[in-house]
Amino acid sequence: MIRKYKLLAAALLCALSITGCNKATDEEVALASFASSIEDFTNYMKDADQKINSLDVDKKESVDELLSILDGMNEETAKLQNIDVPTQYAGIKQPVEIAVSSMDNAVTYYHSAYESAEFNADDADIAYQHYQKSMKCIRIIGCVIAGDEIPEDEHVTVYEEDNDSHLIDKWLSDDDENGENETVSETVPETVQ
Repeated sequence: MIRKYKLLAAALLCALSITGCNKATDEEVALASFASSIEDFTNYMKDADQKINSLDVDKKESVDELLSILDGMNEETAKLQNIDVPTQYAGIKQPVEIAVSSMDNAVTYYHSAYESAEFNADDADIAYQHYQKSMKCIRIIGCVIAGDEIPEDEHVTVYEEDNDSHLIDKWLSDDDENGENETVSETVPETVQ
């Protein structure tokens, strides 16, 4: 819930800065668009989760409802790959790829499990494993975006990749009048499983 408020605050801040100025920078527009897309995704997934949890397992039509909800989740997760990710959130690219692939596999196996002549428990187990992997990556994406620590039980380490091209350019240039080098680097988080 706190992450949601952080994203809403970021989106609101960006929107205010865009409307408050005659001219918004491309970076501000991109960040506002990114925040809006992530907020829409988050709201969709929470709604889908509530729908799944409210299904009556005793009703036969609940299976069709479940598969429909999962199909929607698969579509929404796939949309994450089309979002333009600002540089400061480049670390989400790998978990997005894994989340999309895992959700697609989960939905495929869930359909196989439930649409067979007889319920296929093995496919359902495989589907659940893929679903869990996708949800894990989605939680990691949320942590990276919110700037939160990734829980140790997720068994994921986020490394920061420094872009030291500025430093190398400075060393190779003749602009060093004081004999001191000033270092500037951009830090881009990269998620590694």
